[in-house]
Amino acid sequence: MEQRVKDMLALLLSAPAASVAILAALAFPGGAGAAVWLGGKAWQAGLPAAWHLKVDGRERSWSKPESGGFGVAAALGVGISVVMLGGWFLLGSKYLDRELIRGMLEPYGLLNPWVYLAVFLWWVLFNSVMEEYLFRWFIFSKIEGLVGGRLAVPLTGLAFTSHHTLAMLVLFPWWANLLASLGIFTGGCVWSWTYLRYRSIWPAYLSHAIVDVTMFAVGGYILFG
Repeated sequence: MEQRVKDMLALLLSAPAASVAILAALAFPGGAGAAVWLGGKAWQAGLPAAWHLKVDGRERSWSKPESGGFGVAAALGVGISVVMLGGWFLLGSKYLDRELIRGMLEPYGLLNPWVYLAVFLWWVLFNSVMEEYLFRWFIFSKIEGLVGGRLAVPLTGLAFTSHHTLAMLVLFPWWANLLASLGIFTGGCVWSWTYLRYRSIWPAYLSHAIVDVTMFAVGGYILFG
């Protein structure tokens, strides 16, 4: 029972952090929002490691991919990307207001191609790793300890989707947010399954990075095309 209580407390302290950080950044463009966002990122990075080492008393690990899985993960990333591109060309390119999206992102400097490139590199090389570290390793492992691996897959997918859905409320109409959220939930479940199957964040990260490259390619077309 003690371990279950610790797992639930860990979830309460970790799962909402991403949502708080991104909502603050969107609600307060500038210094205050950036400070909360950076604090949230530091919390997401520090809490899981500190909990793993100090509370759970476990050894350091860099999630060595001993069981492989990179080929499967890459194929899954490409498959999700194909669906994303299909959704954009069938629906997004016709019904989304590109000028509205540009206006929403302009205060963050994202209409500058160099800023956009910097954000792209940061997102793919750092943010995606941090999301796998937080959601697929720490949050998944805590949910798995409570309900088992199979149920942890969709529950972690829901946790992963929630803060993305909140962020997209300011960018997209409800129907586009719903479709995007379903896609994110699918991706979250796929990457959670990948972690469950291979017990390393790195195959899931590869798949996640492929999808993020596709996402930024579509975003670049919207902003600069």
